[in-house]
Amino acid sequence: MAIEINDIAPDFELESTDGSLFKLSEMVAKGPVLLNFYVGDFGINCTNYMNVFGERIEELTNLGLTMVGINNDSMDSHQGFKRALGLKWEILHDKDKNVAKSFGAIVGPGHMVTGFTNREFYLIGKDMKVAYTWKAGIPKDLPVFDEVLNGIKEALQ
Repeated sequence: MAIEINDIAPDFELESTDGSLFKLSEMVAKGPVLLNFYVGDFGINCTNYMNVFGERIEELTNLGLTMVGINNDSMDSHQGFKRALGLKWEILHDKDKNVAKSFGAIVGPGHMVTGFTNREFYLIGKDMKVAYTWKAGIPKDLPVFDEVLNGIKEALQ
């Protein structure tokens, strides 16, 4: 079951690349959180769009939000990916894909990466409601930064 705009986001707690535990409800109490589910560390498509988001992350953080990546690759892989790309946000280790499953962020049947975490964004507000989503229709779909940014700006108004 996919989570949609105005749904209450499932709360979760996951290990972060900074060594802390990230709890969604605690983070949204400080401001909106942008969850960035993605297929895999070091994959060419994920690397390409993460580089763009990395170059322009201040445009998102200037809106008062915190972005985190979520994937089930190992913590060592996440830390290497973050370091290699110079990412300024934490990546959360969704070991068994339970968080991705709770959001419906899993690639469906008929694709080479069926069962992987899908490429999706969810903006969660202080009330734990989903204010914005962007979801890849097929695994090769990539987010366009300006479209995501404009959607977030609109949702925050």
